[in-house]
Amino acid sequence: MHPNNKNRPATSRAKFHWLAIVTIVAPAIALAGPWEVGSVSPSKTMKVKAEVTYKHTDNKDTWARPVIKFAGPLTPDMSYEFSGGYGIVEKDGGFERGGSRDISAKIKWRLLRESASHPVFLVEPKVTFGSGDQQAGISDGVTTLKLPLRAAKTFGKMRVTGETFYTRSFDHAEDDMVGYGGLVEYRVSEPLLIGIDLLADRPTGDPGKYHLRSNVAFKWYPTKKFEVQGLIGRSIENHRGKLATSAKLVTAYKF
Repeated sequence: MHPNNKNRPATSRAKFHWLAIVTIVAPAIALAGPWEVGSVSPSKTMKVKAEVTYKHTDNKDTWARPVIKFAGPLTPDMSYEFSGGYGIVEKDGGFERGGSRDISAKIKWRLLRESASHPVFLVEPKVTFGSGDQQAGISDGVTTLKLPLRAAKTFGKMRVTGETFYTRSFDHAEDDMVGYGGLVEYRVSEPLLIGIDLLADRPTGDPGKYHLRSNVAFKWYPTKKFEVQGLIGRSIENHRGKLATSAKLVTAYKF
């Protein structure tokens, strides 16, 4: 971690440099969707994904640059993914800290494939280890287990996904969380997919402290091996913190 009270312009230039690098590399080089509501498709091939994320509130900007993810198939209906990365917190006045992000691991398990009579069902247990830098404010040091259940149905060029999840915290000082959301995706053309989701979560013991947000995103497949994703999101209501604006840019390569 390091204070940076005198070099704010350099920090701002660095933001644009990171985004420029990812934008240039994207067509040449991350496969779940970019939305918070997850996908129902286990990985069919080995993949590596690199992403830059940005979150803005009134007095703080939080970056993840980069996050690196590795995924691959275990069976036709099951895949795994591991991820880790580096985070940066910037506060008003030019103060900046950086450090490692939490490491996470998850399994995608398709319980039932989609047919004409029923939707696809998938569970995606994910463990996030509280291994990141707490002093820099990148991690809260808490290990969690998230258990989402999703169902999705395709209607021509449109797919509708519903999700509900429970997050167990392995720290008695932290609340467990529950959440639910929906995602609508539309295939504009063979290489381009767009969509919008709506998701809310809250502590199990306090229904009034919910956070409702939405994300608009795209997935673009320039070739069979490359994928580019982009997202912009915004809080609608947040009863346990400040409203936030977020953005994400992802690139992926399939082996």
